[in-house]
Amino acid sequence: MTETSALPTSAPTAPPATADRNLSIVALVLGIASVVFGQTFLVPIAAIVVGILAYRGEPGGRAMAVWAIALGAVMAFGWLIVGVLGVAFAAPFFFFGLF
Repeated sequence: MTETSALPTSAPTAPPATADRNLSIVALVLGIASVVFGQTFLVPIAAIVVGILAYRGEPGGRAMAVWAIALGAVMAFGWLIVGVLGVAFAAPFFFFGLF
């Protein structure tokens, strides 16, 4: 009797599902745009909010969401820090009448 060895066949596999990163991409674009439009204070806040939503909802796009949050925070609160440092630098000149 002859034995025939049948090779195991595998079912065709579906292509891997791509991670949905649309919100993360929007957050990153807003984060980069906040560098240009940082003085408006609206775009950096939008980058922070959308970045937090993307961080919580899209595990595949967390790196982009973290960058969006970081860029938005630096631009939103960077102007506040620059303003405080500017006042701290200029205050002695105003008090001593050097201007």
